[in-house]
Amino acid sequence: MSATPPSETAPFPFPTQVVYDGPADRLRVAVDLAPAPLDDVTVEADSRRLRIAVERGGAVTERTLTPLPPGLAFGDERQAIYNNGVLSVSLGTRPRPRPRPRGR
Repeated sequence: MSATPPSETAPFPFPTQVVYDGPADRLRVAVDLAPAPLDDVTVEADSRRLRIAVERGGAVTERTLTPLPPGLAFGDERQAIYNNGVLSVSLGTRPRPRPRPRGR
């Protein structure tokens, strides 16, 4: 039995809404981070994951989301807005490239 890192076991204390809009090819995430100031919020995205981290009292609370259906990846169209304590993230999606067969 392996130990799970604390960041995966600790509950993310901020209300979060995740919506995938297939027809628009977009993932939208809204997180109520109030009263965290902007300087304490970090948003990172790669082709398959969205990471949101908030520093509170010297500790970092984070949540990593991998909510895309199989076969999709995040594209280059990305936007994050922090307004009145609410973080809104919008990520465009695209078909995930298929690996090439070896030996060809």
